[in-house]
Amino acid sequence: MNIWHICMFEIRRILRIRSVLLNLFVLPLLLIFILGAALSSTMDTGKDNVPGQVRVGVIQTGLNSGSITAALNAFVAAPAVAEMMKVQHFTSEEEAERDLRQGELDFAVLIPPDLEERIAKGEEAKLEWILGKDSTLNIVGETLFTRFTDELNRHMATVEVLGPVASMAMASMTDEGSAHISYVNVSNPGTADTSYSASQYYAASMLAMFMLYAGMTTSNSLFSERDKKTLTRLQAAPVGNGVIFAGKIAGNSLLAFMQALIIVLMTYWLYGVNWGTHPWLIVLICVLITISSMMIGVIVALVSKSAASASALMQGIIIAMTFISGGFTPIAIDFVQRIGEFTVNHWALQSFLRMMLDASMNEIMHNILMLGVVSAVLLAIAAVIYGKVGYRYE
Repeated sequence: MNIWHICMFEIRRILRIRSVLLNLFVLPLLLIFILGAALSSTMDTGKDNVPGQVRVGVIQTGLNSGSITAALNAFVAAPAVAEMMKVQHFTSEEEAERDLRQGELDFAVLIPPDLEERIAKGEEAKLEWILGKDSTLNIVGETLFTRFTDELNRHMATVEVLGPVASMAMASMTDEGSAHISYVNVSNPGTADTSYSASQYYAASMLAMFMLYAGMTTSNSLFSERDKKTLTRLQAAPVGNGVIFAGKIAGNSLLAFMQALIIVLMTYWLYGVNWGTHPWLIVLICVLITISSMMIGVIVALVSKSAASASALMQGIIIAMTFISGGFTPIAIDFVQRIGEFTVNHWALQSFLRMMLDASMNEIMHNILMLGVVSAVLLAIAAVIYGKVGYRYE
């Protein structure tokens, strides 16, 4: 009797249990369908949150004239900026405030009367905001005009350091290439127009969660041999405890990998889930989750006194890790997110999502590397506990 025989026996034993088959293969597909369909309208992908053209009022008094005002007018007329905001000019602050109250403007910018004088003295250029009713549109307006003042202050700093001659040379170069200047760059992580849906999000999170349940199957299997008194018969055979233990781990690991393969393929065929363009990386992630799952199951089985306590502890660990990693719903609380970074689910979910968004290979590999670190830590802990406790009948 060797590891392979014990492994195959373990797989056949588990596949005969209908409840296990339902929990490992049917339930995750059902939950992905329900959560994906129910929350598709509440979990937006970011496309609907892109604001339309912001209506901006620029307040310029009679004292505002000169190169800075001309530069500001050129800025708001730039094609990239004009696509994002519609500008109206005002000569008094009261008129702009009235339109803001009536909802005819979203945001207003006041050019200070002494702006030219402050700049001539070498002071920092600042504009004054008058906020509207929509906080998102206020942020867009502030961001655009802050970009203008940042560029203006950078130019002033260059002139101060390099002198007027350099200033004239830079101005000449700017005039020659003004048609190609873009003050605003709009980008989206990953491929353009690529974002994950609710089905994709929950396919990734439920895959990670239910692969961890394979660890609970391992824990139950280890206790089953003790409770049924069959472990003594296995130990009486010419085979070591390590071989028995490794065979059970191998059987449950293959079962967990089968589970991952079925979930990935079925969600792709039935729900149209796009798992990205790196199938071998998906395999690698599933291998790391499997290792983590088995090690958690081994740790729980070796430190628990009974099968009931082991199942309860394993269940609590899986649910807790899924929750704090955002597996049930994305959590925006910083403290919880920091804790989530210590879980298997967090790095597995982020690895899958980065591939779904077709992110850069460096970003994907960073998440996979962190998942590998978590798996290695769990493997080391399990090895230490097994060395002290072992797997034997007591």
